[in-house]
Amino acid sequence: MKLLKILLLVLMLLIFPAKTFADMPDISAGETYFDVIKGYYVLKDNVHVAINNHGHKATITANEAKVNVLTQKCWAEGKVNLTHDNETFSCDSAYLQWKTKTAEVVGNVKFNSKKIISITSETAIFNWGEKIVDFYGNVKVKAEKNLKLEDGLKVGKKIYSHVRYNVIENKILQLEEIADAPNIEIPNPDNDSE
Repeated sequence: MKLLKILLLVLMLLIFPAKTFADMPDISAGETYFDVIKGYYVLKDNVHVAINNHGHKATITANEAKVNVLTQKCWAEGKVNLTHDNETFSCDSAYLQWKTKTAEVVGNVKFNSKKIISITSETAIFNWGEKIVDFYGNVKVKAEKNLKLEDGLKVGKKIYSHVRYNVIENKILQLEEIADAPNIEIPNPDNDSE
């Protein structure tokens, strides 16, 4: 299977025109190499990955990362910062998928938007295609008065179990004190088959 991935990568590089790879991420780090057997870039120290996914731009900085350009995924660890448009996440680790336009962020999640809102949580899932963020576990919301709320909602000084936020509308869609949070774990890139 690994040999097949390697052959596929080489074949794609030889056959497809450069235009096909226009959306390849811009990758830099103190130490960068391509692991031919595993099929991904390994990045260490001062990692910087810039992604342009059909107009959706994101930048990741971290201590370490792995990027698979074939499956269009990125795994980042250690002082991770993810910036997308006017939104910034910081966390311990993150997993991004270009195809689904999602980012899963885990550990000491801090979210800030230029629309003057900040949210902290244990984990979060960001769908940058729909511009919706779901925050889970010990969620705290700090916002200016211009924050919109779905009918019937009121932000207090509570800790929530789940908060759903619409980035475009600067609107809280859900506030739940008790909710079943999904188990968000960053998958192992070595098990990435698609």
